[in-house]
Amino acid sequence: MAAAVRLNWNHVDFVASEVSGWVQFRKAVNIDEHPGLLSQRAVYVIRIREPFAFDYDDAFSPVAYIGKGQAQQRITSHLKSWIPQLSKRIPGLKIRIYYCEPKVRRLGTICEGVEADLIERFVTRYGRRPLRNRNTPTHPGSRTYTQSELHVLHPGKGRRYHWALRPLPSCHFYG
Repeated sequence: MAAAVRLNWNHVDFVASEVSGWVQFRKAVNIDEHPGLLSQRAVYVIRIREPFAFDYDDAFSPVAYIGKGQAQQRITSHLKSWIPQLSKRIPGLKIRIYYCEPKVRRLGTICEGVEADLIERFVTRYGRRPLRNRNTPTHPGSRTYTQSELHVLHPGKGRRYHWALRPLPSCHFYG
């Protein structure tokens, strides 16, 4: 039987060019108001903000990375690698990080399984992993989610997106 997982997403936003490390990030998002982001049991999705999204061949999504736990270490890594590279080319680029602690009734938290499920669903919809994910993790068990809880993987409805970005072979994003 599949476990019904609850994903209560929260998010933080920041202007990419104004943040180049953890100290600036903490101030920009007022991290004290978002302690769940630093939980070792958190799952998070890093997205670029409209009007930009990434071109995943026949579809587009603002998702760049899906991860779990170790948020400070991983976010710092993103702030030093691809985020400044992209913000140099797109002035005013904004980043949104969704995060939650997945809950399963009587089973506690299961962030490893949720991270694997989110990446699998992304691959099913877009044909490949998010741009900055190097691995496709797997986790035993079966979990279910409501459609509305998976909104973080998709651009949503409306006309907020006007540009789809795709890295070329000469770019460090490629591959």
